[in-house]
Amino acid sequence: MNRDKHIKLALEEDCCRQDVTTKLLPIDRKCKAIIKIKETSHVYGIRWFEQVFKQIDKKVKIKFYIKDGQYTKKNTIIAEIIGSNHSLLKAERVALNYLQAMSGTYDLCKRFQKKIKHTKIKLLHTRKTLPLFRAPLKEACIAAGCMPHREDLSTAVLIKENHLQFTTNPIELIKKAIANNKKVVVEAKTLKFAKSLDQLKIDRVLLDNFTPLMLKKFIQCNLNLKIEVSGSINLKNIQKFAIKGVHYISIGALTKNIESKDFSMLIV
Repeated sequence: MNRDKHIKLALEEDCCRQDVTTKLLPIDRKCKAIIKIKETSHVYGIRWFEQVFKQIDKKVKIKFYIKDGQYTKKNTIIAEIIGSNHSLLKAERVALNYLQAMSGTYDLCKRFQKKIKHTKIKLLHTRKTLPLFRAPLKEACIAAGCMPHREDLSTAVLIKENHLQFTTNPIELIKKAIANNKKVVVEAKTLKFAKSLDQLKIDRVLLDNFTPLMLKKFIQCNLNLKIEVSGSINLKNIQKFAIKGVHYISIGALTKNIESKDFSMLIV
């Protein structure tokens, strides 16, 4: 879903055209507001923020004092908005919702990256997102340098434990997947199964919930496989999994545990 459509639906959800409170107020066409960040964080999502106001009223003008992705100190004024008071009040909550969620996601990506900056490991975000909110979170992750594990169900084959319950010959299933000319990722729960994938031309093996010790044992086998690690990885333990030989670490928390940042709009 593209940005314009996403924002249109968000504004419809909020019934912005039926704002019964704002309708009580006289129209002031020369209203001014400031946007302030109330905690120190990276800020991301200003294009989405701006587009919310523009969909309400194309005449609204916004001046930003920062750039997307900029690390910003608490109580910094990041933008100034000029337009009709009705337009500003109708757009306020939806615009801030995008900014707070996308900034929180971007900031979390950067915190994870900082933990493994001494490695060449690439961080991946997953499809663990609120329904219909994937587009802004995905953009924030990519902008922060965390690419998708896969975009959606159509872009890559991911053979997991549940899929393997429906076959007696997992190797044949994997070969069938490879023939589709899509990226193929295969989840392995055991060292034995992971080793059996060595001669198959898959994109990578996903070692799910492996302990660091199991991971080291697998790497020592020197197999011709790119390695992705996943499963309960957080800021406290990620360095234990950032072992030489690991190519990717996928982290559900990047989009699942949204740590929204605090912003406010104040009419001045």
